[in-house]
Amino acid sequence: MLSTVLRTIATHRLCERGERLIVAASGGPDSMALLHALWEARERLGVTLEVAGVDHGLRPEAARELDIVEARAAALELPFVRLPVDVAANRRGASLQDAARRARLGALEALAAARGAQRIALGHQADDQAETVLFRILRGTGLAGLGGIPHRRGPFIRPLLDVRRAEILRYLRRRSIPFVTDPSNADLRFARARIRHRYLPLLAEENPRLCEALVALAAAARAGAGGEETAAGLPRGVIAEVRRLRARGGTAALDVAGGRRVEISYGEVRIGARTRGAPSARAPAVIAGPGVYPWAGGALDVAEAGAAGAGADGEAVFDAELVDWPLTLRARRTGDRMRPRGGRGSRKLSDLMIDAKIGRGERASLPVVVSARGELLFVPGLRPAEIGRPTARTRRVVRFRFLSGNTPSRFRDLRQRSV
Repeated sequence: MLSTVLRTIATHRLCERGERLIVAASGGPDSMALLHALWEARERLGVTLEVAGVDHGLRPEAARELDIVEARAAALELPFVRLPVDVAANRRGASLQDAARRARLGALEALAAARGAQRIALGHQADDQAETVLFRILRGTGLAGLGGIPHRRGPFIRPLLDVRRAEILRYLRRRSIPFVTDPSNADLRFARARIRHRYLPLLAEENPRLCEALVALAAAARAGAGGEETAAGLPRGVIAEVRRLRARGGTAALDVAGGRRVEISYGEVRIGARTRGAPSARAPAVIAGPGVYPWAGGALDVAEAGAAGAGADGEAVFDAELVDWPLTLRARRTGDRMRPRGGRGSRKLSDLMIDAKIGRGERASLPVVVSARGELLFVPGLRPAEIGRPTARTRRVVRFRFLSGNTPSRFRDLRQRSV
């Protein structure tokens, strides 16, 4: 789960190093997983965390649930603030849940302003996204409404939005993290509870991957909002490649011949303004997740899959949970070192290339994949790094494969984006 969260943060630029984050936690499974995931990743992200719990005053047990959050914050050595709100004062004809939401977000935003925090992390996850999209379909909506919950809006960010509820529960069980269950989530008087417990299970009998389908629909709707611009601003061949990458569900960052910049990130397409010059074919690129990343003389194919199999020839396989995202694709640098899989210690990259009989002229053109911690993971032609080696407990793997030779025809008019 942690690798997915880090990838989501990098892909959607949810925070920057040096920022202060308020983590909103109610004691429920989603918010407790969010709190611990951000705490685990805080040093990699370079952020400072504080915890806030909102007491809506609607249930007497809510105060005891926030006691659990306060205890966990203390165990993690994080400051905790309890925020009481008056839901009735915010109702003004709205439903009880909408009034509570408005009061909660207002209190969190005021706290962030007082504490100098740039971001407020909320615990919405992929199943919430599916429920939101179906809710809006049932009530009637347009293309914008189908876009569902955004990864970020104003100061609010949602690092768990690409994680399924079942994965969150596994994460909590493995780490023995306590959480509470809000009984209102099962109260069928509320439309969202009926959607979660009645309609979605019924529809899932027709399509067991209904949640994934609704999440993909939301991503396509967000991308479709810029569809006319995409069609009008890019050559036909490039449009076809953008659609292929978007359907694949990965990420890519490309420059079209003529200087137009295109970014595809998990279904979202962003088209930048024209730039004055073409980027370097060997400029560093961020690898935020699966996708195809062009490189001088070829392209790096990054895929994520189940743990079955050891990988085909030419592939490097890593445990997805042990990879520190985001990764960087860059050229070799003087002093680079790597511990090859099965080796006893790290060695100079130049020595490893000599031992592998990689020609002097070819060495400078090969890309290097580096983790968020600066650890070398993969260089074409060499054994992969010992870091991230799959084990018997590995559930999902990341596979790297370098497509060497002439640049594939689908990239003929595309060049790697400078980062």
